[in-house]
Amino acid sequence: MHRTVLTLLALALIAIPLTADAEYRHLCTSVPGACEYSPAVVPKLLADVCYSPASSVITLKGTAPCPSGTNTYTVIYGEVVDPQTGAVDAYVPLDDACAAGRCVDYVPHDDPQEYPMCCENGGPCWPGGGCGGIHYWCHDGVCNEDGTVTCYNAELV
Repeated sequence: MHRTVLTLLALALIAIPLTADAEYRHLCTSVPGACEYSPAVVPKLLADVCYSPASSVITLKGTAPCPSGTNTYTVIYGEVVDPQTGAVDAYVPLDDACAAGRCVDYVPHDDPQEYPMCCENGGPCWPGGGCGGIHYWCHDGVCNEDGTVTCYNAELV
């Protein structure tokens, strides 16, 4: 009898998701543009959320099903920005461009900016995430006249 109870308990534990991402698809890989590109160091949220395609609003799911007109997803990286409404900002952390060899030696320049950038294989890098290449985070970059981004290795200063 004890063996049967232990077996049933073990089967019940296997059926229970151990993490929030066990049941739902990931928002950031399922809905283009729903999450913000960010540097690699961001808060880990690991929570189920309700996403409204009509308003692009993300809120914590809680124990009840998501409201009508929203879809349920999991967010790994993010933070609750309004505890009253449960509003969430979700992030896509990007690898550092300089660590990936995509930076040039530092030279003084005007208006340095942080950029998410998308680099084509062996080619130029563009601001944002729309080129279909590999995405990186540039901590010190400038947008050039041709629309490309030059990312500077500020650690050499």
